[in-house]
Amino acid sequence: MRHKARNFPRLRLFPHLRSSLHQNFPESGVFVSWWQSSPVIFTAAVVLLLPGFATAIAIRFRGLIAVLVAPVFSVGTMGFLAVAYPLVGIPWQPMPVVVGCALVSAIAFGVNRVWGSSPHDSWPLRGARSLGLTVAIGTVGAALTIAVQMATAMIHPDAISQTYDNVFHLNAVRWAIESKNSSPLNLGAFTGISAYPSGWHGIVALVAEITGATIPVAVNGTSIAIGSLAWPLSSLYLSFGVAGFRRATAIVTLIFSAGFSTFPILMIDWGVLYPNLLSISVLPAALGLAFTAMGLGYHPRPSAPIAWLSLCVALAGVALAHPSTFVALLAFALPGALAVYYFRMRALVSRRTQDATRMAVRLTVLLAGGLVLLTLVWYFLRPPSDAANWRVVETPPQAIGELLLNAPLGRPALEVLSICLIAGIVHMLCTRSRRWLIGSYLVGAALFFFAAGYNAPIRQFVTGVWYFDSFRLAALLPVATIGPAVVGALYLLDLLRMKVGALDRSPFARRRMPGTPGTARRWVVMAVLLFPALVLMVPPLLPANFAAYQAHWQYRSDENSALLSPDERALLERLPLTTRSDASIAGLPSSGAALAYALSGRHVIQPHILTTHGSDVDVVNAGLKDAAEFPSVCESVRSLKVRYVLDFGTRTVTGTLPGYGGVMDLKENSSLKLIDSEGSHARLYEVVACW
Repeated sequence: MRHKARNFPRLRLFPHLRSSLHQNFPESGVFVSWWQSSPVIFTAAVVLLLPGFATAIAIRFRGLIAVLVAPVFSVGTMGFLAVAYPLVGIPWQPMPVVVGCALVSAIAFGVNRVWGSSPHDSWPLRGARSLGLTVAIGTVGAALTIAVQMATAMIHPDAISQTYDNVFHLNAVRWAIESKNSSPLNLGAFTGISAYPSGWHGIVALVAEITGATIPVAVNGTSIAIGSLAWPLSSLYLSFGVAGFRRATAIVTLIFSAGFSTFPILMIDWGVLYPNLLSISVLPAALGLAFTAMGLGYHPRPSAPIAWLSLCVALAGVALAHPSTFVALLAFALPGALAVYYFRMRALVSRRTQDATRMAVRLTVLLAGGLVLLTLVWYFLRPPSDAANWRVVETPPQAIGELLLNAPLGRPALEVLSICLIAGIVHMLCTRSRRWLIGSYLVGAALFFFAAGYNAPIRQFVTGVWYFDSFRLAALLPVATIGPAVVGALYLLDLLRMKVGALDRSPFARRRMPGTPGTARRWVVMAVLLFPALVLMVPPLLPANFAAYQAHWQYRSDENSALLSPDERALLERLPLTTRSDASIAGLPSSGAALAYALSGRHVIQPHILTTHGSDVDVVNAGLKDAAEFPSVCESVRSLKVRYVLDFGTRTVTGTLPGYGGVMDLKENSSLKLIDSEGSHARLYEVVACW
């Protein structure tokens, strides 16, 4: 099942770095510290930012906007290349990807020359430098905070998540590297399904190839770069669009983005859901681009063709990273589309001309068509019904209370965020401005409510796209929350500033602080008033917060680990020394044996727990340990080139599964010979009966 493609020269970025990394990344062993893994995180950050930044510059985004949209443009560009390259036989390797990104940027430049307009600059005329400095310093602070949180959860750079889905994700990265193909069709074929979203796997494969890092280190480093860089930058783009270009907007947004307990850490805890981590991280920027294309918000709008083409790039990135997040994007953007329709219809009705009537009919048909398309996408773009079986986890009042306190799934309440959210909603309702943003929040809240606490038939239709899973929808809540919360925070700050200004001019202030300049008095009063709020906002940002503590249990490695114990991992990392490179390995995949492929490069007959496989695999799984007595088993063994079998005992990440009696409870006999072991449960046997 190897993909044939032309070989390109390897990209030799940072040759000294690669040499150093190969010394720090032997086939076994771990990093001494996170500091030594920083080159991997830096490389992942470059991969996430540079392609998209080049595309943004090519279509004349300038200043701050070019940086903020870079992650979503990068994901869209590389997602397109991952789909297109196999069609023309180009391998998924660093150098072809660099060339492809440069070509996409050149095409974007040409499109802008034809349909573009003047530069759409995000920098305001006044205070440009101070805003840029605030964003730069704040982004570094938020990125470090989130990175420390995620690193605390992961424990060390070489750790793996001891969870069910990680078997597929780690093996899929190895498959993308070896097959030189990161298309969704290729990742689907890897486990016998039609397609699987491959955006995250393709980026990790590039990072591993460029740095020489092992797959676990590349996975962790890339995930940290996504959560700590792509997420706050994308959140900033959305916030500037709905709240205006102010230093206070940047500060509040970056604080909030680093303080959510359900994103990004929940996606490296529950699942693990690495593709959702990538897609949700760039979702705010994609949503902001949707609002910009519709003419909503404060962003400078480019020409209509460029605005909509930019949105298409973002949509492609989100969809190829994970289709369920694409559906969420459509749902979050729907209130904005309805608002535009209302405003346009109101203006057309007031004109009462024949042209206005025709335009109104066209808009109505367009809206109706869009709603029908959304319904079809919502209905068909979902997993099979038997795979979506998550039940409600709480009562309806609990779900509503958690929404009010921004504490989904029993996580710590974020009181300051909740106050700002309520203030923002009330402010937008009272001023009749940006009410479509309230609609986006209500959509996100409703999705979580139906998944977590409302057990009724309608729940299946509303939340089936996300497997009825409250964890996935809890991770989407920050995207819907951050806009209204930032608006509310700015309103409260402005109100506070006015009150402080009035207090400063009062006789009382002059008597209490005689001889003190007015500006100094205002700063003193604001500091006193803001201190309680800051005290409440700091605890969620600490590295040892609840979310990081909760997630770190998934990365602990001991003899009771659900997926791989230290002994089992040590045995897997010795496989290049103890097994033949042209042979395949059998074993119970849910015991961690399937990770032999990701950790050692040795092929396994079942690379994922839910692999759709042929009858030969079933025969081997059921009868391998008695192959000497059944010639039909040997036929399947030779067909699959099975020369080894791993036995990691009966502890699995899924519980006991039927049909694997031939690869469990193994002992030396006429069929099997013990050739390596580690500890009391990790065993490697050679199949001697059929060869």
